[in-house]
Amino acid sequence: MIHKNRHKQKGFTLVEMLAVMVVFVVIGSFVTAILVTSLRGNNKTNTITAVRQNGNYALSQMAKTIRNARYLILPSSCGTLSSPTVVQKVQLKDPGGNIITYDCSSGTNITSNSAGLLDTNAVSLSSCQFTCGQNSIIDPPVIGISFSLLQKNTTTKFADLTASSSAIEFDSSVVLRNITY
Repeated sequence: MIHKNRHKQKGFTLVEMLAVMVVFVVIGSFVTAILVTSLRGNNKTNTITAVRQNGNYALSQMAKTIRNARYLILPSSCGTLSSPTVVQKVQLKDPGGNIITYDCSSGTNITSNSAGLLDTNAVSLSSCQFTCGQNSIIDPPVIGISFSLLQKNTTTKFADLTASSSAIEFDSSVVLRNITY
C-alpha cells in the first residue's frame, strides 16, 4: 500500500526545481541585458540631442550676427584664406552700431558681451577658436567659427556615464556681407 501512495503523490523533484531555476536565471539575464542596452542607447540619443541643440544655437547666433556686421574690430588684421589669423575673441559692430564681442577664452563658455551662449549645466566647452582670413584687402573677411562640446556629467548612473564621452565638433565659415570700410 505504501507503494501505491508513492505514485499518487503530487509535486516536483529537487532536480526539476533546479532545472526551472536555471532556465529562469538565463532568461532573466537576457532580458536584463536587453533593457540595459536599450536604456544606454536612449540616454546616448538624449545626450547627443542636448549637445547638438546647444552647439547649433550658439553657432546660429554667432553666424547671424557676424554675417550682418558692419565693421570688424577684432582681430585688427586678418590673414589670408590659406593662412588665417587664429584668435579666441571676435569683436564687431552690428547694423545698429552696437559692439558685439564673442569670446571663448574662458574655456568654459562662449560669451556674447559677457552673456553665455551655452547651457553650462548640460554641456562643457572642449575647444574653441575663431579664424579670420581674406583674399585681398578689398574682399570681405571670412570668419571661421570652430568649437567642440562635451556632455557635462551630472549623474552617477552607469547608463548615463557611458552614454557619451566624445566631443561633438561645430564648424562654420561666415562672410561679412554688410561690412563698410
